[in-house]
Amino acid sequence: MDIEKKIPIHIGLFGHIDSGKTAIAKVISEIISTAGIDAHPQSKERGITIDLGFTSFLLDKYLITLVDGPGHADLIKISASSVEIIDCALIVIDINKGPQVQTGEHLIMIESLKIDKILVILNKIDLFTGNLEIEINKTREFFDSTSFGHDVPIFAVSAKKEDGFEELKNGILEMINSLKIERHSEGDIIIPIDHHFPIKGMGAILTGTLLNGTLRLNQNLEVLPVNMSGRVKNIQIFHHNVEIAKAGDRIGINIKGLDLKKVYRGCYATNNPNDFDYCNIIEIKVNTNKLFKSKTKFGTQIHITIGMVTTTGKIYPYYELDGKRIETTIKNTDRGFNALILFKEKVLIRKERTIMLLSRLDLPPTTLRILGSAELLKIYKDLPLFYKYKTKKGIIKNPEHPQGIICLGLAQSAIGAKKIIGKILEPPFTKVLNTFGTKGAVIVGFKNENKKIKKGDPVFLKELRSFKLKNI
Repeated sequence: MDIEKKIPIHIGLFGHIDSGKTAIAKVISEIISTAGIDAHPQSKERGITIDLGFTSFLLDKYLITLVDGPGHADLIKISASSVEIIDCALIVIDINKGPQVQTGEHLIMIESLKIDKILVILNKIDLFTGNLEIEINKTREFFDSTSFGHDVPIFAVSAKKEDGFEELKNGILEMINSLKIERHSEGDIIIPIDHHFPIKGMGAILTGTLLNGTLRLNQNLEVLPVNMSGRVKNIQIFHHNVEIAKAGDRIGINIKGLDLKKVYRGCYATNNPNDFDYCNIIEIKVNTNKLFKSKTKFGTQIHITIGMVTTTGKIYPYYELDGKRIETTIKNTDRGFNALILFKEKVLIRKERTIMLLSRLDLPPTTLRILGSAELLKIYKDLPLFYKYKTKKGIIKNPEHPQGIICLGLAQSAIGAKKIIGKILEPPFTKVLNTFGTKGAVIVGFKNENKKIKKGDPVFLKELRSFKLKNI
């Protein structure tokens, strides 16, 4: 098998827990990687997928990698970490249960991160006693409410009895033939590391998907952010030794001299560390998920998936006024906003990898927890200045004084009253015109001739105050 001549395609497997994703991967796959088919010890113990699994099969001119992530609600951040490396997705649904909460959550997750081609698999037809056509139509109605639409390809299978898989493979081939994929084999090498382990007699092995560049034997790579480097002694594409790997290939590499105790999922192997920044303050443009129901308050704690890492931080929404960032709260009807994110710990971020996933994993798993996606605008070294409005309330003491309308409470002294002269007031009042007396009273303007004011009426002064965020 001349594996180097095959076109690499990466397909994510998504679906609610117990829908049968891993069982489908077992049936369809021909090559099992070191991290494939629930290789994690706890997966075997608990009987569920808890980590990313990688398997592969050949289909026409393609080498297809299936990336199987957990369906359990508590493990969604692991599934989210696969989205950076996939080209399209298979959505697995238990036909006896229909779409479930994590089905919707996974759809929103892949939609937010710009995966627009999916294929739906209705599994467990061996246990189904209803009308198949009716169930397929019900599934189409569900997808009609999503961006993927009514005409999404749907295939019914039984992973247990291995029925329906020839038709499924034909559907997968049709889907990937319709993809418009750009692989960037020129430029710097970018490899997000998903697994790492030692092999006796060889040393450190790193596995990942080559997102950019062309890798050759004996090249030197640096592993970030742990700042280790070494020479590539061996390259494999699904157990086949190769001398060259190009963007799109899933590879295992043997690098001499690495301390694997320092490596973790989310590290990157690269030949140019300048493509990355290690930071804890970023400015983003958020595209909110229309099904997310919670408000996003200034300082809300969120989970941020960047590449293969999900970390925590706080989000600070704002709007701009005269070049100033004004603190605000985002309602669930607001579709887009700018914000600052302050990470709890520094994160490694690709300067050109601009899309990230924002989640509220503190919310109950019975609700949709994907806030939306975000695009990186700027990386900061220091905390920028914010502004917020502080409201002062005064009351009318005398609406008919010869010198004007007298107001108390906006200032506590004559010095304080002088400082607020010219400040804008909430309608129907206009602004502070002058001071009155020595105890902080002021004269205020009034514009609405059709409205009468009386003693005791409230007067509101909104002042814009600057402040800096505190480090988490």
